[in-house]
Amino acid sequence: MRLTAIGASVLALTVACVQPAFAQETTSAVRGRVTDGGGRPVANASVTIVHMPSGTQVSQSTDTTGNFNASGLRAGGPFRVTVDAPSYDSKAIEGVQTAAGSTVTLNVALDPQTGNDIVVTANAKRNGLAIAGQTSLNADAIQGIASVNRDLRDLLRRDPLTSLDPNPRGRAISIGGASPRGNRFTIDGVAIGDDFGLNAGGLPSARGIVSLDAIDQLNVKAVPIDILEQAR
Repeated sequence: MRLTAIGASVLALTVACVQPAFAQETTSAVRGRVTDGGGRPVANASVTIVHMPSGTQVSQSTDTTGNFNASGLRAGGPFRVTVDAPSYDSKAIEGVQTAAGSTVTLNVALDPQTGNDIVVTANAKRNGLAIAGQTSLNADAIQGIASVNRDLRDLLRRDPLTSLDPNPRGRAISIGGASPRGNRFTIDGVAIGDDFGLNAGGLPSARGIVSLDAIDQLNVKAVPIDILEQAR
């Protein structure tokens, strides 16, 4: 069964208390500003963003203020961001990681052309964080979490605002002290839930709803409201 727009075995799963959500949950974005050594904007610079695991890429040009904004990217990574401009050395930023529903800010300063390419390791700043706490786990972190029964709840309990009912038959999930019935689960932006109200915590099954090996990224949001998106 193909459950995701990212790939047959890669899922971006989000768990949150029910609140109005203004951010895109299925994709991520990278934006930033390209300048020269003096801090002046570099217009018409070519910005290429490559998702290294799949090889897919997005290309953009900076505007007159040196800004670029690439949205609709896959959540996760790593990405390689390459910036080229006439009269400047090419610069490549490796290891950029994104999160579903968030925007990474990547400001790049180019050096005058010397004939050399410059490769740096990314230390990007992620914008659009939730007002309250948010926990994000990538595939490597998920694989490092011990889970005897391979249950999604064993990942959710890593969030400091999430608690589980110890009853093995229920294991209801409470986020931020809210009622488990108010939880909202999405897989690649598609909402799933317990339509008949038979299970604790809002899950459609008493067991794990998806294999842990199929999850590329998991986000737990207590109050999923994006400051930047709400202001637009």
